[in-house]
Order: sequence, then structure tokens, then C-alpha cells
Amino acid sequence: MFPLPWTRTTVPHGVIELTRECNLACRACYRAKAAGFKPVADILEEVAVLERNQRLHTVSLAGGEPTLHPHLPEIVRSIKQRGLRVSLVTNGLLLDDPLLEKLRAAKLDVVMVHVDEGQRRPDLSNASDPAAVNRLREILTERVHSHGIAAGLCTTIYPESLRNLPSLVELFLRHPHINFLFATHAVSIASLIEPGADRTEAATRNGMVIPLLRQSFGLEPFAYLPAAIPTGDGEHPCITYTVPVAHAATPAHLAMRPTRIDRSLIRLAGLVAGRFPYFTPHSTAAALAQILCNAIGSGRPLSTLAFLVRAVGRPLRIKRMVFENTPRLTASGSVNCCDACPNSTVRDGKVVPVCLADHARQLTP
Repeated sequence: MFPLPWTRTTVPHGVIELTRECNLACRACYRAKAAGFKPVADILEEVAVLERNQRLHTVSLAGGEPTLHPHLPEIVRSIKQRGLRVSLVTNGLLLDDPLLEKLRAAKLDVVMVHVDEGQRRPDLSNASDPAAVNRLREILTERVHSHGIAAGLCTTIYPESLRNLPSLVELFLRHPHINFLFATHAVSIASLIEPGADRTEAATRNGMVIPLLRQSFGLEPFAYLPAAIPTGDGEHPCITYTVPVAHAATPAHLAMRPTRIDRSLIRLAGLVAGRFPYFTPHSTAAALAQILCNAIGSGRPLSTLAFLVRAVGRPLRIKRMVFENTPRLTASGSVNCCDACPNSTVRDGKVVPVCLADHARQLTP
């Protein structure tokens, strides 16, 4: 595992919140709900603020629930015209075929479907059944994929749902149309920030995910983002996994280990393009090149060769997972999160972490 070479000015991703309205109530939601929709002109100005502060590559549209915004396809189209990739983070309740067709026409790059265990949803009869939750994830991502849009999953990890993470990762690895997974650990942000609140930190952390995925799938983290203030306990606020998968009735995955060559390739991509990549569409040629470069750097060519033999004639995908810790408190009471937060948004003309945006005025500049 190596540190991603991002800085606060070169982090390639940002989040734009289109509305505070939502048609669900999630346990760990950090957003203060309010009625109304942000005007398109204001949204594009916030994109411009992100562009002035960092070398932006991909913008995620979030909320509240962004599919409630009446001008969503226009927003996607306008941001794409700026030469940026666009991701939509949605609970999927309104993702019907007509909306997806409009989003495809607007050239939306990826839909990240947020379905959690415990969500009370009209399209989920038993939210406490992991199998039912995973089936809904399949249905929604298959619908997205059928419209030619890349599909991914977002989830929140609660103490009681950590044990079900292997079944979610198994679903993720098994389906060729699900190529991105973003998971964050649940905590009440207000309990960390609000004066006089009971300070409660997250009960699960990335340090628990690593041995679980190692034991279940032989996977190792590929890269990480360091904390703004070193913690000294080995915890990283953000860890990523890169997993090549050859799809068939029984898919095969390669447990790649990170190498210096991989880190150099990331630096080279940022140097050539002038910005680091964030969301990248599938390319079989690029996947093969990354696998072969990793094999050279890892000194494990035989396992890579065995995987590539099994991959002949099968769809090959490079899948990516991201696990994000919630902010932590330092001994002095300050908030500690990623040094180069990839999930920042704009509030009052300033770039702030999404999870802390509603509390920005209470934080030390």
C-alpha cells in the first residue's frame, strides 16, 4: 500500500450538492435537510470554485437526493461541456428508464447507487435481510447498465453490517456491470462537532476491513490517503483496492499487490494529463497493461500468468473499491480527516469536506 500522490490542489474529485431535499432518511446522513433546489447557475459556479482550487477530473452530483432536481440532465450536460467526468450518487428510487435515457443522452459517466442495510425503502420489503438488499443492488445497477451507463455502489458500514461486507464484495466481484464500490463508516458527525455533544467516534474502521477482505478474498489495499494529522495507530482515512476480474459463470480475480511501478504510473498519468484520473471508463487494453506492469513490479509473474490464462475469452475488468473512515478527533479536540479530501464540496465559496460542510463555521480555519 502506497500513499496516493495527491495534494490539496491536485486531488481530482469533488462533490456538488444539488439539493437538501431527500425521499429517504438514512441513519448516518450528515446533511441537514431543507426544501428547494439549487439553481443551475449556482451549481456551475460551485463547479468553477472547485476548478479554481484543484485540478478537477471528476465531479459527483449528490444531495440530499439529486434525482429530485428538475434540471438534472441539463446540469450533467453543462458539466460535461467543461471537459469533466460526471458521477451521480443516488438512492435509486427515481431511476426509471425515462430518466436514465435522458442522463445517457446528457453523457453521464457513472451512477453510484446507494443502498444500505436498514434503509426503509418502498422498493425493499426486508431491509434487515442482506440477501434482499444485495438483490435490490443488482436490480438497480442492471437497470443503469442497460442504458449504457457505468454502474457502481455506495454503502455505509454499521457495526452490525460489517459481518455482511464479504457478501457485498462477492456481489461486486461477481457482476461485470458493477465496477466501483465506495463504502464509508457510520458515525454521527454532529456528535464530533457540536459543542456539548457526547463525543462518539465510529465503531468500525478501515483497520477492521483490511483483515476481513484479506481472509475472505486474499485482497490487500492498493493505496491510501494520509490523514492531515498523523494518527500513529496505522489507520488511514481512505484506502483503495484495485482488483482485476475475469468474468464467467465462476469469476476469477487477481489479488494484485501494489508496487513502485503502480505508483509511478499514477504519477505519470497526472503529469501527462495535467491532472490525476479519478473515474476512468473501462478499457481492456488499459486493464491488460496495468496487470502486466504490476506483474513486472511485484515479482509474481506466475500468478499473473495463471490469471491471464483463465481470462482468455472472458470479459476482463479492473474493479476499484474505496473505504473511507469518518473524521476523528485529535487530543486537542480538532477534527482530523484526509489531508487531500477527495469528497469536498463548496460552502460559502470555500472548499470543505462534504461530511463537515454543515458544520464549517464551527471548525478552526
